[in-house]
Amino acid sequence: MGSTETTFYTIAVYFSAIKQKAYPSVFAAACLSDLMGFVFSALAVRLFFS
Repeated sequence: MGSTETTFYTIAVYFSAIKQKAYPSVFAAACLSDLMGFVFSALAVRLFFS
């Protein structure tokens, strides 16, 4: 949950700095990468510690 907050904050700060509209595809890609990070970290823990 903390990394998703950071993702949205970073998108907001960077796009406001360049004064450009943030497109929905940017949010979708960021959320997808967060989700993949969650999934692969769980798989790594399962692989190494079970």
